Amino acid sequence: MLGKSNPLLPAVYACASAAVFLSSASFGFILHPSGKEHAAIKSHRDDIINSRACSKWKDPPYLAVLTEPDACDSAERVQDTYTAIERATREGNVDLVVIRTSDDTSDASSTRDARNANKSELMQRLSQLKLNRDEHDVGFKLVINNDLSMLIDALSQRLSIDGIHVKERNVGSIPTIRKQLRDLATQAGIENQIIVGTSCHSIKSAMDSYQHIDYLFVGTCYMTNSHPEKNQEELEGPMFPGRIKEDLSKVCDSSSLPLVFAIGGIDETNCKGPISFGADGVGVIRSVMKASDPRLMTECIVGSMTDAMQRIE
Repeated sequence: MLGKSNPLLPAVYACASAAVFLSSASFGFILHPSGKEHAAIKSHRDDIINSRACSKWKDPPYLAVLTEPDACDSAERVQDTYTAIERATREGNVDLVVIRTSDDTSDASSTRDARNANKSELMQRLSQLKLNRDEHDVGFKLVINNDLSMLIDALSQRLSIDGIHVKERNVGSIPTIRKQLRDLATQAGIENQIIVGTSCHSIKSAMDSYQHIDYLFVGTCYMTNSHPEKNQEELEGPMFPGRIKEDLSKVCDSSSLPLVFAIGGIDETNCKGPISFGADGVGVIRSVMKASDPRLMTECIVGSMTDAMQRIE
């Protein structure tokens, strides 16, 4: 049976039962996969169990947590971010943590220097947390968003960082980045494979990157503060990650399929939707990072995703 192996608290089932399949307030109707779509999704789910990417991960469904853009703007925000992730990862429900911070080049150099120092501190603390979680078999993958120089520095220090998330506009540089990181890891004697991921908001973007990545963040599924410029009609929607997965399965075998994380406005009430249409997992920001209880929130989300995945079976 698919899903996390650790038992879920009763509250998780309460969250899962309360979650909507798709937000009727957002779409005006509830969508369900057709019989043909259901069979295709089930086939794709079986494929990922033996895929290249899955050899580095636990069993699906997968949960990625991204830090907020202001996570390193101050020492206080670093502490808040670390505390939220420490609580969120206690039970092994989080598979991937992405250190994602503002990269506003218009800031004064002193501001950028302070942010980079804070980012380095957060990276080191999360690296140590990752090691501690690994020792208790509740580990997670840790990647840095779009900061190759910081990742190289982390690897040279032998910190427990797994890889990098490359921005969608930079996908053309991924083969070069992967080779550079592979060579550096070899020189440093690091055995684990480097993880490289990116985002996509179109089928073309996915086709341009799939041969060189381990995972994709695919969106935008729902209304979100991360993309305030999009209105309801401009969203890619919760079906889009599954469509990307289906199209990729037509051009590559299961050994090279990247994992597909749905992203964009996802929380415990709507995470079932993208999973039911074929996504391998979801990526979240504020629903966990701003939760009063990040641990319980991750359990609610994973419980809802597991329920959706079992319905596909």
